[in-house]
This record gives sequence, structure tokens and C-alpha cells, in this order.
Amino acid sequence: MKEIEASGRTLEEALQIAAQQLGVSLDALEYEIIEEGSRGFLGLGQTPTVIKARVKESEVQATEPERSYEVVHSSEQQPEIPADEDMPQEPQAQEETPAEAESATAQHPEDDTELLVDTILRTVREIIEPMKVNARPELKSVTHEEIVVDLVGPEVAILIGKRGQTLDALQYLVGVIVNRRVRCRRRIILDAENYRVRHQEMLVRKAKEYAKAVKEQGKEAVLEPQCARDRRIIHLALADDPDVYTYSEGEGDERHVVISPKKK
Repeated sequence: MKEIEASGRTLEEALQIAAQQLGVSLDALEYEIIEEGSRGFLGLGQTPTVIKARVKESEVQATEPERSYEVVHSSEQQPEIPADEDMPQEPQAQEETPAEAESATAQHPEDDTELLVDTILRTVREIIEPMKVNARPELKSVTHEEIVVDLVGPEVAILIGKRGQTLDALQYLVGVIVNRRVRCRRRIILDAENYRVRHQEMLVRKAKEYAKAVKEQGKEAVLEPQCARDRRIIHLALADDPDVYTYSEGEGDERHVVISPKKK
């Protein structure tokens, strides 16, 4: 059985790299940690996480069955996150004058959900197919505010990319194209292997670890640069902590979160 070693800044990153090298999904991996990485305090003294990974013996190559989707009418959504001042916005329709809005509403009282879903799935397929990646889009859920699409298949880890950057880029591109093709008032979310939830849980856990160190040492923790969405998750995770506060600083790709102790 083929076995490889992979390393990354986090266990999650090491697993993604291993999955890409083996050409399988994360669920098809079994692994053991050879060396547990350390982030270090204030970004210093960081060591990578090293794992030994292989494909599960029980894993069989089979096409996953088509998933049905449900229209969710309740508020089963991710918690609202306070906006970072430079948070990039999803593509929005141009502002309409009252007359234009009234005319548009008369012609399209609401989004055509079936047309919108078909357009999103078709757009994702059109982007993925030229990449020659063994993955496909499947509808996960629909609400009045957002439509979530899962990317599934044995090579889906490639579409997640390092720290989800490829997935974020695909999501943005799909949003731009779909908004040009059909009337869309909902957020379009792309996910893969439950990455969005797992990544958020990891960020919250790390944020609390840093906050604990800040309280113990009474010094600021300067985190590594992150995308706006990740910074917002960290801001929210520590918003109710009475002993620390957070803020963002830096420009462009170097923008990052700082966790600072509150003065008594």
C-alpha cells in the first residue's frame, strides 16, 4: 500500500497535501502524526506538522450516489460575523432606481430557484471540466438567502487548495458569472468535504489559544496574514472575551489580525 509523508503548517494543511498527492479525498485517508507542529507565540518558532498518510484499504473507487437537496425555510445558517472594514463583497446587482426596481419586481417577483440552481451547477461544471479534475458539483441546500453547492469526487482536494484559496476563488468566479447570466439575490456558497465548517472550527480554536497566551503574557499576538473571511471569524470568536480585543492592520495580502490584552 502506498504510503507518503506530508507536512504543513497545520494538520489540516498536511492532510490536504497528502490527499492531493495520493489523488483521493480526505475521507479516504488514514494517517498518523509523526511530528506535531507548533505555531509558536507571536508567529515565532513555528514548526510544521508532519504526518504519514495512506489510502484506506476499505476504500473503493465508486461514483457517489446523487444527493437530494432540501429547501430550508428555517434559519439554519452560519452565524452572522461582524464585518471587517475591508471585507470584499460578493458580486451584487447594480442599484436600481425606484421605477426600475418596481418594473423588475413586476417581471420577476422572486428568483426562479430552479433556473438559478441549474445555472449555478452548469457554471461550476464549465469551470471545472477544462481543469481535468475528477470532481463534480452537487446541490447541498437552498434558503431564501443563499444556495450552497458541494464539490464532490476523488480529486476534490485539489479544488480546495491551500487554506481554501482555490475554493474561494472558484466561489467568487461562479458568483460573477451567474450574476451576469440570471437575476440572483442570494449568496452562492461553494463547499467541499465540509471544508467551510472544519476551517471555521479550526480558526476559532486557534483564536482562543492565542487569546489565552495573550492573557498569560500580557503581550499582543500578531497573527499571520489571512483573508477577510478568516479575519472576521477570529473577530467574532473573541468578541465576547472580556480580557482581550482584536483589530486588523496591514494592507492587501499582508492584512492580519492582532489580539491585544485589555487594560484593566
